[in-house]
Amino acid sequence: MSGAARWLLLSDLHLGVTDRDPRYPGRMLTGFLRREVLAASGPRQHVAFVGDTFELVGCSGDGSVARLESIRARHPGTFQALEECAARGVQLHFVCGNHDVELARPSVAARLAALLSPAEPARVQVHPWFLHVPRVLVAEHGHQHHALHRIPDILRAAVNGTDGLDLPPLAAWNADQSRSRLGRAGAVAQACLASERAERRVREPAYAELLQAESFRLGLDGVAVRDLARLSRFRTVSALPVAATRMALAAAGRSAAGGKAPAAAVRVARTLEAHGAGVAWYLSGHTHRALELSLGACATRYVNTGTWCSDVRGRGPDQSDRRVFPYAVVDVAPDGGTSGGLRYWRSDAG
Repeated sequence: MSGAARWLLLSDLHLGVTDRDPRYPGRMLTGFLRREVLAASGPRQHVAFVGDTFELVGCSGDGSVARLESIRARHPGTFQALEECAARGVQLHFVCGNHDVELARPSVAARLAALLSPAEPARVQVHPWFLHVPRVLVAEHGHQHHALHRIPDILRAAVNGTDGLDLPPLAAWNADQSRSRLGRAGAVAQACLASERAERRVREPAYAELLQAESFRLGLDGVAVRDLARLSRFRTVSALPVAATRMALAAAGRSAAGGKAPAAAVRVARTLEAHGAGVAWYLSGHTHRALELSLGACATRYVNTGTWCSDVRGRGPDQSDRRVFPYAVVDVAPDGGTSGGLRYWRSDAG
């Protein structure tokens, strides 16, 4: 990448077919886009949604498109503002999260692009795994490093266009809450088996070909991409005890994650550095805890973009003030240098 640019990154809006969230993330995003993006001048702008932008869990291919249409009907102002951004030349990026992994399906990604930029669909890019800007940043939702949310063979849907997206275990538990606890436990057991099978598939030669295709899109060496794909793995015997611990801590009103960067962020940064592809910034969401800090010995700085929904779990100002929303800025200078970090936007600011 060359030339100056400004990246604005946010995550976890969880836009659905209703608008009942007390923080009204869709309405707030409309104001943010109009004041911080459409009213801005300067270098080329990129707006990146780092996962869980939409609630699409459990939908088939056609069902995901229909759900997307319903979300658009419920949030017309939001979609209009995004369409205006694309029309102004702003590049829109959508990284798949565990709640909207269905965007990885080519038919769903194409429909999203048609809704937001009918004249120039290329203004809307969907990133099934992660977003990579050479030497600048890597942005991924983070669920692929959390076993109960992990979808091991996501590229089967994105590259091959298959409709075969298995629900990860935690999504299987939450998919049908009208079922008995025993029925939901059975769904989790089936999802665990499906995840184990998927982990075996990603170690077969056919998946290596998908990783190679993905390496071209990411602009990374194929060996580096394979090494990144090996950083996390689902294993039932370790995932379930971790889940039980998290549930016990939650019941006791305690958090399993403090003010530390996830271990996966360090592993990703070090892997990229080992392949001569280090980046200045690593960004993720998923935990709903806005956070910025260094990654120790790595040159990479970590930012978690938090959430715009009411399920705030961090200790930032957004915890006590519903008018405050976290996002990240990464400014790229003409010489390739970067600056930025975690920011908070106030909906009532002048």
